[in-house]
Amino acid sequence: MIIEPLAGALGAEIRGIDLRKEGAAWKAIQDAFLKYSVLVFRDQQLEPADLMRVGARFGEPCYYPFVTGIDGFPFIFEVVKEEQETVNFGGNWHSDTTYLAQPPLATLLHALETPSQGGDTLFASTYAAYDALSEGMRSLVDGLVGVNSASLKVTGGRRKMHSTIGGMKVHDIEHADGYEAEHPVVRTHPGTGRKALYLSRSHTIRFRDMSEEESRPLIDFLQGHQIRPEFTCRVRWSPGTLTVWDNRCTQHCAVNDYHGQRRRMRRLTVGAQRPR
Repeated sequence: MIIEPLAGALGAEIRGIDLRKEGAAWKAIQDAFLKYSVLVFRDQQLEPADLMRVGARFGEPCYYPFVTGIDGFPFIFEVVKEEQETVNFGGNWHSDTTYLAQPPLATLLHALETPSQGGDTLFASTYAAYDALSEGMRSLVDGLVGVNSASLKVTGGRRKMHSTIGGMKVHDIEHADGYEAEHPVVRTHPGTGRKALYLSRSHTIRFRDMSEEESRPLIDFLQGHQIRPEFTCRVRWSPGTLTVWDNRCTQHCAVNDYHGQRRRMRRLTVGAQRPR
């Protein structure tokens, strides 16, 4: 097994392993997951049952509230952008489902069809972002609690977003405003003990005991800060690529630069965990 870092802040590509085999070096993979936060495995021929077994190595599967799972595997859904579509899924910086009381610790995304170019995913280390804040700003954000919502109101609303994505079976989006959870703006990773920023412009609508108008300037500043280039890595997809990332200390953004081409992925989240 060969581990090659993708960038200085986070990310690594792991070569020479077949994740379908029980003899896979899972201890080394788990150690790499904690060290690099984003792991990329190439040429993995995974059926849905295989993806479930790999996900179980990281945690119990989690439901996604707004997209229907594939037949026989309710925890796995397909992320599809058709050739005629211009809006993609996950095209804003975020950590997955922070509007749930117990968001998933990890997301697995497996590529089935990819464009000839484009369609990459960017990742950012919120460890590095927290560490780079001034002492005064760290003392401020350490005490804040974010109110996170599934409404996507900053980007026009969840219904508007899903109405432009035809390749996915959506449901329950009319209840998106009811999905709301409070989490610390700075969380401590239970596996490493490190502190990381935990908020996003997409999901964090305000801070506890503050109005949205009062909260927005600081949310916008922190969002811009945590995606500085030196905190990021980039994953290029090809069929068979599996990427697993740690939602507790990263954000991600799907780049929407492949209009006219189809992109089809399978997604699974695991390890529901209350941020501390």
